[in-house]
Amino acid sequence: MSGFYERDMSMKIAELGDSIFIAESEKTPMSRLLPRGDKPKQMLSEWPCQKYPRRKFKGTMDGSDMTTFTHTEREKLSAYGMWLRTEGWMVSRLAQLTRTAGVKNEQAKQAADDALILAQMTERQLQSDMETQAEAGAAEYQSRGMFQWLLSTAQAVLPVPENFRPAAACHYTGALADYKPANCETQLEAMYTAKHGPVDLVLHAGIKLKSRMSSWPQRNPEVDANDAGVYFNVDASEKRLMQIVDFFDFDAGKVKAIPNAFLLCDETTGEDTAYTPRSGLFIDLTMWELCFLDAPASYIEPPKSGGPRGYHDEVYILRCKNPLGQGYVKSAT
Repeated sequence: MSGFYERDMSMKIAELGDSIFIAESEKTPMSRLLPRGDKPKQMLSEWPCQKYPRRKFKGTMDGSDMTTFTHTEREKLSAYGMWLRTEGWMVSRLAQLTRTAGVKNEQAKQAADDALILAQMTERQLQSDMETQAEAGAAEYQSRGMFQWLLSTAQAVLPVPENFRPAAACHYTGALADYKPANCETQLEAMYTAKHGPVDLVLHAGIKLKSRMSSWPQRNPEVDANDAGVYFNVDASEKRLMQIVDFFDFDAGKVKAIPNAFLLCDETTGEDTAYTPRSGLFIDLTMWELCFLDAPASYIEPPKSGGPRGYHDEVYILRCKNPLGQGYVKSAT
């Protein structure tokens, strides 16, 4: 006698999970840490910066009168803001009436995803080498990215005055495999020279750069790579091998390193580039401001027959109050 088996069953009820699992991180460390500045009043923002002048320090003759006088001078930094808007979201009439696994309210889900996408767009733009520009013809307003702010050469638009550009020695652009403590020390010494004092910086580093720097205490960089000894820290009580270094102290200053996955992405697609995991920004957080003309906001478009829709946007300017004493690693190999 033939039995009834599972494989013979028809019209089975589909087994669908009730959660959507997303592996990607939702953290945006740069925009979260940047100080917020005052609300700008125009799309073109300008602010003063200053360096103390060098003066001779010879003696003064007895009985001499003051006949000439001098003064300190300031120079101007400036940049344009930008309007950043998502591609929006829309949920059709029928999509609202049908149920999807893991989603109780499709409209709320799409709107929440769109808000996170705007935050990630901002994170990528801040850490780009995008040049600032005014709106003209088919060209839209653009805010200057951090890598562009820290150039040692003149920018194409509203260039940073020469006296306030970081020296070329503040940058490392070679192969990541050749980046050693001595290279970092050279950068920090150039930054120290610009500030006339030790620097206190945060390094937003791509994961390959961060891993490279974490390996420094475990190898002797002066020994041939094939013979270099490798050392690890081990917590025996927790059976844990540790290969993480987050703080780097040199005579010229100290650096706190933070992994960041949004550096030097492709501005036309948002995708990572070869630079993304291998590059990093040495920044002084007190020298930056993220200034919103209009803070990130959600907008719902008027209802149409096709279904509800909306978008998120913001208008902001990234201000580098003074680029001196900062730098970057920019490597694609």
